[in-house]
Amino acid sequence: MLYLDNRPLNPTRRHATNGPDRFYQWRGFFDDNSELDDIVQIIEKEFTAEYDTENVDKYFLLPGRSNTITTLCDNETLEVHTMISSQGSLEQWERSVKTTFPMKRTTASIIGTYVPKFRGSCSSVADAASLTDALSKKSRYYEANLKRRKFERNGVSAEIETIDVDGKTKISIALRGEDPAALMSEVETLGVKGTQNTHFGAFLNDL
Repeated sequence: MLYLDNRPLNPTRRHATNGPDRFYQWRGFFDDNSELDDIVQIIEKEFTAEYDTENVDKYFLLPGRSNTITTLCDNETLEVHTMISSQGSLEQWERSVKTTFPMKRTTASIIGTYVPKFRGSCSSVADAASLTDALSKKSRYYEANLKRRKFERNGVSAEIETIDVDGKTKISIALRGEDPAALMSEVETLGVKGTQNTHFGAFLNDL
């Protein structure tokens, strides 16, 4: 039996240490703002601004498993996201793990459960530098500079991101929410339904 914070984990329901575990997502990537002017203007005008951030994120992907994304954000927070299903134009994702350093032994074990290849590298004594070194040797490793603006409306978050990775710059819009109907309504309202839904792991693998 696995435990988190001294509570048994239900194998049929996965838990993250913070916030909602599961969410639905639509994400698209674009070469420049020329394709997005109308969409961005609607988001800026009609959604509520939440925050602006600049981050350096490190991504660790296993070959053939772009649907499981391990991310180290600003050398402070480690997260594991896993795609559960794809339903029409939407994907359902789960944040399986979110932790800071030093990790608890139980959290390190949970990471190893979701990403077995990382089991030996994740431990309570690992710090950001040693973990980056270890995981980068076991995976496809990417480092990205992100400028992110987050907005919210009707329970749906909209993130507008400028992403610099491997010498390339992309603009991304990510829409997320716990209610697939509400999320799909925003996808249709913003007019992005015709754009291919591409999650971050697939984007990185295509670089």
